Amino acid sequence: MNQKKEYTIMIVDDQKLNLKLMSNLLKISGFNVIVAENGEMALEKLKNELPDLILLDVLMPKMNGFETCSCLQSSEKTKNIPVIFMTSISESQEKVRGLKLGAVDYIIKPFKEEELLARINIHIRLKEEIQERTKAEIELQKAKVELEERVKERTAELSQSLAELQETQIQLIKSEQMSSIGELITGIAHELNNPVSIVVGNITLAETYLQTIINHIKLYQKQFPHPGLTIETDAEKMDIDFLIEELPKMLSSIKLASDRIRETSVSLRSFARADSMSKVPFDINDAMESNLKILQHRLKANNQRPEIEIVKNYGYLPKINCYPHALNQVFINLLVNAIDSLEEYNYKKNRTYHEILQNPNRISITTSVIQSDEVEIIIADNGLGMLAHLKDKLSEAFEGLKPSNKRNSLGLSINHLIVVEKHRGRLECNSLPKQGTEFVIKLPI
Repeated sequence: MNQKKEYTIMIVDDQKLNLKLMSNLLKISGFNVIVAENGEMALEKLKNELPDLILLDVLMPKMNGFETCSCLQSSEKTKNIPVIFMTSISESQEKVRGLKLGAVDYIIKPFKEEELLARINIHIRLKEEIQERTKAEIELQKAKVELEERVKERTAELSQSLAELQETQIQLIKSEQMSSIGELITGIAHELNNPVSIVVGNITLAETYLQTIINHIKLYQKQFPHPGLTIETDAEKMDIDFLIEELPKMLSSIKLASDRIRETSVSLRSFARADSMSKVPFDINDAMESNLKILQHRLKANNQRPEIEIVKNYGYLPKINCYPHALNQVFINLLVNAIDSLEEYNYKKNRTYHEILQNPNRISITTSVIQSDEVEIIIADNGLGMLAHLKDKLSEAFEGLKPSNKRNSLGLSINHLIVVEKHRGRLECNSLPKQGTEFVIKLPI
């Protein structure tokens, strides 16, 4: 065998002559040799140097070959070293015993040199193949683990990409929906504005004409205090004094209602026209007023509760560059959620009309400039408050604040995307159960 590397063989034999003959043979054949005259000496030498193969005599004093082999197999350090037993006993029972103890082969003394070298070379080659296979398996397992990690990472990346794609789709859908709603609102506002303008204009003229007629009638009454039985009877029948008093009041009420409709129409058009593909200057206080007018039907009193109080603490704000339509979506969403939270509070606590009067439903809106380069908008209510696990879902898709049967499809995730990602601002929630909910929006100026 052409040795590409020097292999080391340990010979364990209590016969010094055998040790010398075998050592010389193996050295001539290119092997390094370690010799030990008994099992104890062999185990001691193995603490310092590990051979590639051990030739182990079976019959030795104190510790025989079988006992020595058992010690070798019980140690993690030596259990993988091939052991070839050397013996003059050829009984099969002894061979089986040795093989069961972990030996890889048997050589019967006296042995032929060619056979000994052939068996040594075979088992060294087998050991190398086993080591290479083990190394390959370890490398394969390592590659498998690395591949699984890469697959896991790639799966996570794909999941993240899918989530981002879904969020983008949601935003596109919502933008398309809001754009369609904006067009619809603009059309409705335009249709309302024309007849309302006509009504308001004519009411002003009607008030003037009516006052002229009333003055004329009063002049007749002054000049002809006794107009005759027929006219007096007709005047009493129609209760002309009541009509003269009530008609101006009726026109005033109609004008007030018309003005209210016109203001709502203006607010709707402002909301609809706020859509923009680029950032434009935006007055947050004015926008909040328009949104409150749009939601007036939700705020006013009804059979179940008095009017929801709106506490306004508007500070002086410069116009900020932003996407007005998107921010209006956030303001409307948070205001609607606040209203629903208050109504849910009334329902769950079974609060009477009188109890609500004593402790009114309230939404407060506060705007201010902070740190000279940031505006802060706080929308707070004194309703039920929010559970801790809902606060943790501010950026999750379609998690609203309202009861499950009244979910707002805009969702907190859209609020988060609009404020944080689209405007590089911050959206915070301060809330405890039964202590109301406060949303804080911070936007750069």
